[in-house]
Amino acid sequence: MTPRWQRATMNPSWIRWLPCAHAYLTVVPDSGRFPRSTWDAVVPWDDPVWCDPGDIEDWMGRAARRPGRRAEPAERQIRARYAQVLALRETRIDVFADMCRRRDLPVPHTVTELLTCLAGLGLFDLDGATGDPWVRPHLDRDPLDVLPLSPPESDLERLAQRDDRAVQVAIAVRRLAVRTRRRWPRRRTVGTTFGAVAGLAGVTPQETRQALDDLAGLAGLRADPGDRPDAVRITVPWPEFGQRFPFSELPAPEHAI
Repeated sequence: MTPRWQRATMNPSWIRWLPCAHAYLTVVPDSGRFPRSTWDAVVPWDDPVWCDPGDIEDWMGRAARRPGRRAEPAERQIRARYAQVLALRETRIDVFADMCRRRDLPVPHTVTELLTCLAGLGLFDLDGATGDPWVRPHLDRDPLDVLPLSPPESDLERLAQRDDRAVQVAIAVRRLAVRTRRRWPRRRTVGTTFGAVAGLAGVTPQETRQALDDLAGLAGLRADPGDRPDAVRITVPWPEFGQRFPFSELPAPEHAI
C-alpha cells in the first residue's frame, strides 16, 4: 500500500543548522511511527548532505539568458553573490560539524549517515531491528534544547530565532497583501488581526507583535492598532517588501542571499 505523505512538524530554525538534505527526512507517512524502509522509494540515501551550488559558469549562463541585463555589472554582481554563497555554505558546514563533534557523533556525508546523526541529536527515534528500524520524528524540538551550545551561543541562537520569526511574519504579511489586491500603489495598508498573521506565520500572537515591531526598522513596515483589541492595520512599501521576502517558507541562509 502506498503511504500517504505529509510534512513533519519542524521547528523552522533548524533550517539554519541542518544540511540541505534534511528536507528529504521531513516528508513522512501520516502513520506517525514507520519502518525506515518506507522511505526507500523516495529518499536518495547515498546522496551528499550539502547542496552543490554549481559552477560559477552555470550561474553566468543562467544570467545571460535573462532579458534586459547589462553584461558587465551583472557579472560583477553574480560573482559577488556566488562568493557569498560559497563562504556561507562553508561556515554552515563547519558549524554543523562542530556540533556533531561536541556530541561525539560522526560528521555525516550521506543522507543515510545524516539520519543516524539526527537520531543521535534527538531529532529522530530509531528503534528495533538494525536493518530496518522504526522511525519517529521529533523535528519540532527547539535547537536550544538539543544542540550542545555554550551560554553565549545560546544567547545568539535566541536572537537568531527572533530574526527567524520576523521573516516568517514578513512572509505571512506578503501573502495577505497579495490576496488583498493584485495591483498595488507604492504603499498599501492591509487590515487584519494579530491572530490571522500568527496563524499564517506559525508563531504566537505575542511573537507576531514583536516581529512586526522588528520589521518596522528592518523593512519599513508600519503596524497600527485597529478598532478591536486584536485588529491591526499593516502598511508595507510595495513592491520592495514583496521582493525582499519572496519565499514561501523560511529559507536556508545561503539561499536567502
